[in-house]
Amino acid sequence: MPALNDKLWKRYFSVPCALVDQYLKLATEPALKLILYLLASEGEPSDEKIMAATGLNRQQLDEAYMHWQALGVIDNAGDHVSSAQTPKEAPKQIYDQNQAKPNQPDNTKIGPTRLQPKDIAEKLKSEAGLKDLFVNAEQSLGRLLKHSDHIVLIYLRDYLGFDDQSIILILSHCRDLGKTSPGYYETVGKSLFEKGCTDFHAIEEEFMRLGELHSFESKVKHDFGIDIKLSQKQSKLISSWKDMGFGIEMISLAREKCVDATNKLSFPYIDKILKSWNEKGIKDVASAMKEQKPETSSKERSFDIDEFDQFTLGGGQ
Repeated sequence: MPALNDKLWKRYFSVPCALVDQYLKLATEPALKLILYLLASEGEPSDEKIMAATGLNRQQLDEAYMHWQALGVIDNAGDHVSSAQTPKEAPKQIYDQNQAKPNQPDNTKIGPTRLQPKDIAEKLKSEAGLKDLFVNAEQSLGRLLKHSDHIVLIYLRDYLGFDDQSIILILSHCRDLGKTSPGYYETVGKSLFEKGCTDFHAIEEEFMRLGELHSFESKVKHDFGIDIKLSQKQSKLISSWKDMGFGIEMISLAREKCVDATNKLSFPYIDKILKSWNEKGIKDVASAMKEQKPETSSKERSFDIDEFDQFTLGGGQ
């Protein structure tokens, strides 16, 4: 085990064990630089002095202060936060108080407008629950929150009206998908809101539905021999087949009939077969095998084949 060379040190200061036991795992380099410098300093050093000693820039220093204040380690971080412009990594959309929101209830709170780190620090002082949300969000995402995260979390909470438990559920879902950027979970939150899924149980059910659909889609792709990402239209067709109650065996049979008839894999042709079966109440393989192949005029067949070229494997949009 490596040992420190004590001969190099001329001065010492104390570091609380809690810094290592509780906070070290999620602390970034800027956060550690700041807290170590503050522990070693006498009095209250200026921001300029801290940046000169640690090599941090203004944005890194602001976010480091926000990190420790959210954890309750620093109480007066707001005094050190600059009024600089929103960092470049903040979400592209600026939430305007006068902006109309679809399906917005009359009692919905208006979202933040151009929130700066100083504004968020003030909200942390006045809203006790916001600190807990930030701490739980860091644990859910497994990383240090940035200023852009703070903006989106406040947007989900105060503008879209999600409660803290629902927000953490959204973050956990995004983490499981390996997508933890604020832009991604903002998009997920907007999508849920537009679908009317705003409470915890509705969100949980929607995530379960999406999980089942993803599993079903994967089975169809495997049966079709598709390795590339499906187009949006192809995904919608697969979803509609599931909604009609068809399992993978029936879809596979429709695929075989499609290839026999056209010598190619066509989603619209398969969709036409499945819709025909659905209208006739054919839901099992045995019944589908007994069905007589309908006669098709040369005119209809020529039209269909021309249309199929737009949606064959890899050609759908």
